[in-house]
Amino acid sequence: MTTAMYPGSFDPVTRGHLDIIKRASRMFDKLIVAVLINSAKTPLFTVEQRVEMLRECCKDIPNVEVASFDGLTVNFAKAQGATVMVRGLRAVTDFENEMQLAHTNHALLPGIETVFLATSIKWSYLSSTIVKEAAHYRQDVSKFVTPNVEAALLAKQRCGDV
Repeated sequence: MTTAMYPGSFDPVTRGHLDIIKRASRMFDKLIVAVLINSAKTPLFTVEQRVEMLRECCKDIPNVEVASFDGLTVNFAKAQGATVMVRGLRAVTDFENEMQLAHTNHALLPGIETVFLATSIKWSYLSSTIVKEAAHYRQDVSKFVTPNVEAALLAKQRCGDV
């Protein structure tokens, strides 16, 4: 059984992330979507909110689990028994940073391999930052996120948090 992990901040999860999740879930026996607790960043949503949004988005994909973690990604992967790291690539500009991470992860945990999935052209421009920016200016983000994520963004708008 091959366990893969797709780590990220997912603040918030977008349809681009979900495209990678669905495609990776067909490639591996088990996919852990790992939500990073990054103390260096101030996310829009708490880790608990991000995990809950992802669980709702992935509820119909039986081999996907959602968990949060703090610390090095490879340490969490090892603890979860993951042997593959899944990373999405939107553009060539992502590649250099992702290669550096892949090599570092492999140096830290030689048993871990990284699989790069090119983001579908439909979502190649999309990022969580773009979604947050559009939501901040009260634009319709329904084409970028699922209804539960859109509702969470609208709630943040009403509170003035976005």
